[in-house]
Amino acid sequence: MEQQKNKNDKKNIHLIANAHLDPVWLWRWQEGCSEALSTFRTAAELTEEFPGFLFNHNEAILYEWAKENDSRLYESIKAKVREGKWHIMGGWYLQPDCNMPSGESIIRNIEVGRRFFKKEFDKVPQTAINFDSFGHSRGLVQILTKAGYTSYIICRPAKDWYDFDEQDFIWEGFAGASVLVHRSDENYNSVWGQAAEELKNFLADKQEEEVTMFLWGVGDHGGGPSRKDLSDLAKYIENTEDYNILHSTPEAYFAEREQLPGELKRVSEGLNPVAPGCYTSQIRVKQKHRLLENELYSAEKMAAAAELLFGRHYPRDVFHETVKALLFSEFHDALPGSGSSYVEEDTLRLLDHGLELVSREKHLAALALASTQPRVKEGSSTILFYNPHPYDITGVFACEVGLPKQNWTTEFMYPAAEMNGIRIPTQAEKECSNFNLDWRKKVVVQATLKAGAMNRMDVFFHPVEKRPVYQEIQSKPEYIFDNGRMRVIIDTTTGLLKEYSVDKKVYLAKGSFQLAAYDDTYNSWGIHAEESHVRRDFRLLLPQEGSDFCGLTDRVIAPVRIIEDGAVRTTVEAVFGMHNSKAYLRYQLPKTGTDFEVELGVFNHEKNQFLKLMLLTPSAENDFTGQIMFGREPLKHGEETVSQKWVMLHEKASGGALAVLNKGTYGASYAEGELGITLLRSAGYAASDSVMGKALREEQWAPRMEQGERYYQFKITAGREEELGKYLDRMAQAYNEEPYGFAYCPPGYGNEEIPHNENGFIRIDNPRVILSAMKQSEDRNGYILRLYESMGTDTTATISLLNNRIQEKITFQAFEIKTYFLSVAEEKLTETTLIELD
Repeated sequence: MEQQKNKNDKKNIHLIANAHLDPVWLWRWQEGCSEALSTFRTAAELTEEFPGFLFNHNEAILYEWAKENDSRLYESIKAKVREGKWHIMGGWYLQPDCNMPSGESIIRNIEVGRRFFKKEFDKVPQTAINFDSFGHSRGLVQILTKAGYTSYIICRPAKDWYDFDEQDFIWEGFAGASVLVHRSDENYNSVWGQAAEELKNFLADKQEEEVTMFLWGVGDHGGGPSRKDLSDLAKYIENTEDYNILHSTPEAYFAEREQLPGELKRVSEGLNPVAPGCYTSQIRVKQKHRLLENELYSAEKMAAAAELLFGRHYPRDVFHETVKALLFSEFHDALPGSGSSYVEEDTLRLLDHGLELVSREKHLAALALASTQPRVKEGSSTILFYNPHPYDITGVFACEVGLPKQNWTTEFMYPAAEMNGIRIPTQAEKECSNFNLDWRKKVVVQATLKAGAMNRMDVFFHPVEKRPVYQEIQSKPEYIFDNGRMRVIIDTTTGLLKEYSVDKKVYLAKGSFQLAAYDDTYNSWGIHAEESHVRRDFRLLLPQEGSDFCGLTDRVIAPVRIIEDGAVRTTVEAVFGMHNSKAYLRYQLPKTGTDFEVELGVFNHEKNQFLKLMLLTPSAENDFTGQIMFGREPLKHGEETVSQKWVMLHEKASGGALAVLNKGTYGASYAEGELGITLLRSAGYAASDSVMGKALREEQWAPRMEQGERYYQFKITAGREEELGKYLDRMAQAYNEEPYGFAYCPPGYGNEEIPHNENGFIRIDNPRVILSAMKQSEDRNGYILRLYESMGTDTTATISLLNNRIQEKITFQAFEIKTYFLSVAEEKLTETTLIELD
């Protein structure tokens, strides 16, 4: 395609005809599929009717639908790609949310799409496309660069977010990566029948640009180019003498742009916030998405170990199907919660499908990894924990198991666990079921699980007079828990935390863990966090109210009470209420260590409110940082922010730091000593006002988000920032990708020691280096290992595999991602490309 200016030196205008097509949004995937076929048919016809017209489209999922449902159309598209009439654009599986998926998930999105387009069309696009995503994580830059992309087109954030007017800029990421970005001020589409007029107005506004790109075509629900628009554009092109207007491609535009002299503006931060309500809307989708990420990536590690050590078949096809379920859930109107209630329902079902697939393979891998374990010891039950990570994990672990024999006496059988013949701290807690027979046991232990190994616990039981009953604490103004290093004080008159200190340094102050509700908009994308001044706090329920909430009919109990206690931890529960809503909160306080967990259940029945869990610090002067894709980034004070598995407050004066780890909450705010973790929004579904008026019709009932039960888990940890910062990503990974625990009666084949138990199947000696993935290679006889540096400083790490038969010392830049191929035949690690492409 001619890219240079013509002899009259007129400016080139690159027309990028496309049809932005959301597989789901205000509609379900079935309609998205149907519309994709219709849009593709129309576009194919128009490339024949209008000489010189070139259609651009991305997203492998839409091409898959064409291949599966209209082979004649699909073969026509393939022919047009060969003829140069149809351009494969972008090359991802779909356009995801670009903040909440892990970096590993973004890599899978690119890899699935790229492998599809390479195989089917022999095309590898150089320009990445995410027109409609609600902001972009800075961690994307390194991923794009290492995936081979040289440019990127976005539409959000819009022009007003930047401190410059130019549409093109250099986006700087981690580890020295950068990418040329075009921010389209015209958005990604045009109104039917108005493309020529919109182009005319757009060019008048961009006269200073030396080269211009114009995205056009009816979008969102597909449509793309129309005969009228192409006819109008042809007339406009014929009549204009000011520009050289080309039907073009993104790569052609950037090829010309890169030849122009002058320095472009540079941006060295995430492109956020955009639509901050989407960091919390439809929280169940976000939590289940995180769960599938966790289960998939830990299952891959387990399956790789099971194949390498025990020869169990690696379930590649099952994992491929699971990956696609995960990627669809990350679509930018599914994961952000901006779709209809139908889309929420369908996305949850799809995530459950992925979880079911991976749960089967995870357990089968665990059985293989346990195959050489000795048989159950007489009079005991066996619990096994497989730690898939390349580091030891010390903490509290729980697993349900059955007694060797049902206990029909009035006594209570209490557990005592051993590891390698040594007694470890053990306690019994309330089991999941409510069957009134002493049979099922929730066994809770304090233990260290070896890296990359199956860890065995032999659980013996001894009778005690009855199930333990715990002390009442309501009669005291406060409950003090102190394990020697960690001190927690709970105000029994409010149910809130009064103090959390580590090594005598106070990190949380009076009033922490207050549930605070704020006035909000019903808009699915927005949040009134900055504008809202109306706050309603949950209060501790009265004894009768709390007992009613708990379903008690024969007695009244205190609203703050100890519900579990033993050698491992103490759990304090408090119950709260506000207006039509209730909540319970459990502080899980371990007898050793410096961190604790919080379990929260909210029973929400409010409208147009968002709910935050408030944590108060002694100092108002804190730096606010959050985890992002393969890195971390300072977060802005006083506004809603997005991060992944953790946020941290660093008190500058003392050097102390407090971190909150989560299992699927992404929105948070901080200002003047108050950290607010955003839990839910009771907004409307796909609701937005317009020039046509209000979105929600007042004459009828309309469903709202987050009505009913929602559950949350957090881990609170604190210490010196330079030490805590080293371990945060590792802690967050272990908290999310939990070791796999299960009760089992092993077969005892051979009764020999597990071959990887001494030093671990895999081990990394540097806590700042994280193993993001280990999976079977797509094309070669071996495995792919993905690693990254997590703290933001240059470092080295040694990775050891197969009982130390393979050892490799690796050097990392700050936040650098590295990908390695493990050859089975050669027992050798070799650095390779981020994306596997045969």
